[in-house]
Amino acid sequence: ESCSCSGGYTCSLESDQLIDLIFGISSELSCAELCYPNPECEYYSWYTPESPFLQNACALLKSCSARAGSNTCFSGPSDCLDTDIIESEYPLCFTVGSTWIEDLSKGVANVTSPYDCQSLCNADPDCSSFTWFDTLASLHPNFCEFYPSQVSHPTSHCSYCVSGLSTCTCSITNHGTCETNNDLVIDILQDVATEVQCQDMCARNEKCSWYVWYSAQGDRLQMTCFLLESCINTMECQGCYSGPDNCQDINTVTLPPQCSNYQVLDSFTRNVNIPYGVIPNLCGSNSYCCDQVESSIVPSDWSGAAYYRFSGAAGNQMAEATPVYRKCGTDYGGYMLGGHPSLGEGEVVRTGYFDANGTPYSKTVNITVTNCLDFYVYYLVDAPACNLGYCGV
Repeated sequence: ESCSCSGGYTCSLESDQLIDLIFGISSELSCAELCYPNPECEYYSWYTPESPFLQNACALLKSCSARAGSNTCFSGPSDCLDTDIIESEYPLCFTVGSTWIEDLSKGVANVTSPYDCQSLCNADPDCSSFTWFDTLASLHPNFCEFYPSQVSHPTSHCSYCVSGLSTCTCSITNHGTCETNNDLVIDILQDVATEVQCQDMCARNEKCSWYVWYSAQGDRLQMTCFLLESCINTMECQGCYSGPDNCQDINTVTLPPQCSNYQVLDSFTRNVNIPYGVIPNLCGSNSYCCDQVESSIVPSDWSGAAYYRFSGAAGNQMAEATPVYRKCGTDYGGYMLGGHPSLGEGEVVRTGYFDANGTPYSKTVNITVTNCLDFYVYYLVDAPACNLGYCGV
C-alpha cells in the first residue's frame, strides 16, 4: 500500500519530469496514493490550499530535481520502503538507513525533517552528528538524535532514518574563495537557492571536486553555482561560499593567509589561572604584565598589533567570559564577546573588553577572529592602558 514520508519542498515541474498534474486533490495522502500504483511515478508533489501557485493539486513525477524548500507544498517518494528512491530525495551528505553505534548525547522529539534535526545539531556545541527518524519509525517517530563526537561514516542499520554531520558544508566565505574565471570551470548553474544544493550538484558530478556558490548577497552574481575540477587560485568575493564536494577530508579547504602567518601567544603569564601581583618577577621585575609593546612589563610573547594564535601554556583560545579581573598575570584581564566563528564565516569582528572588577573597563578594542580548522587566529592590538592584557583559556 502507499505511504507518506514526505518533506516540505517542491520538485521541478519541467515537461520531461511531469507525468500528470491533477487538480481537486484535498490531501497529501490522496496524492501519494495516485503515485504509488503508477509504474512511471517515483515522486509526487501535493500543493496545499495555501500554495500561491497551485492549490489542491497533485503532480506525479518521474523524479525530483531542483528541490526547493516550501511551507505550502509537500513532496515525497512513491514508496517509503524503496531506499534507492529515498536516497535521491536527500543530498549526498545525508546517509539513509544507517546511524552510529555510539551512545547518543541527546534526543529531541517532534522534529519533522532531517534538515530541522541537522539545524538543531549544528546549534548545539556538543553535537557533531545526528540521526533523524521519520513518521514511519515505530519506536520514535519524528525523533532527532544527537551524537557528541562521532565523525566517521554511520554503519549501524536503522529503519526510516537519515543521518549526517552537523553541517553538510565546510566552506570558506569572502576570503580564499576559489577563482571562477578560468579553465577549471565544469558548469555554471543558475537559480540555485542554497549552498547545500550547490555542493550536492558538485558531489553528483564525477568531474567536480570544488564548488563556488554566490548567495543572494554575492557581489558579482547571485544564486549561482560554479562546479570546478579543482581549486588552484583564490579570490576575495563578498557573499560567496567555496568548498569541497564533501567534508570527509576537511583539510582540503583553502584557508586565509593569516592561518599560516601569525605570532604565537604561548607565555604562561597570560593563562587565566595565573594571578595578578603574586608571582615575583612575572614580567621584568614586576609581579604583573601589560600588553603594550613599549611597556617595561610587556610579556615575552607580545609584539604589538598582529595576528596571534593562543597556544601552549597560554591556553588554546581567548577568554570569552568573566571574571578575569586580576587574572592572566595582569590587573584587568582581556576577554571577547560575540563567540568564536565557524569555519565558513571567514574573518569576523568581535569586541574585546577588560574586566575592571565585574564591570568592563571604559575602553574597548576591536578584534578579528578567524577559524583555521584546528585553532583560531586573532588580530589584536596594544591594550589601551596598563595594566591590561589578553587572557587565554
